[in-house]
Amino acid sequence: MFKTTEQSAVFPAPRGTDGVQFWTHVEHEVLWPWYYLQVVQDFGSEEMRTMLMLPTAAELADAVLARTEFVWLEAAYIATPDGYNESGGWKLEPLLEVVMFRSEKGFPSCVTHLVDSGKMYSIGEPGSSHCAHFEKIFDAGIHLGKFKQR
Repeated sequence: MFKTTEQSAVFPAPRGTDGVQFWTHVEHEVLWPWYYLQVVQDFGSEEMRTMLMLPTAAELADAVLARTEFVWLEAAYIATPDGYNESGGWKLEPLLEVVMFRSEKGFPSCVTHLVDSGKMYSIGEPGSSHCAHFEKIFDAGIHLGKFKQR
């Protein structure tokens, strides 16, 4: 869901062994919400904070599951276009909860997002017959802050 061009590569030379490539910009070409996470990495003597942009709820769920005692999520936001937030433009809001609904066959069919203003955004229709099962994939009260084994 994010795209860029070779011309926007900061160092167009071959990538290092870690596969990391830096870009001057990326484009979000679809008018769908995306997630913006503040990630903390603890190196013992120092902590490094980075921002991670994720285009899908499935990738958000993966980031939640990838937390360790040395890598955790400190903040989570959702960026929504006008078609979702009806504010006249893009809006970045603190994210409190994400619930993924699945069909009887297990396919993702709907996602709901609760933000700190109390507003709920939905992709799909959570009350439809295609949303038989649900799972809370993100809860700010549980998933933000230093990782605690449960």
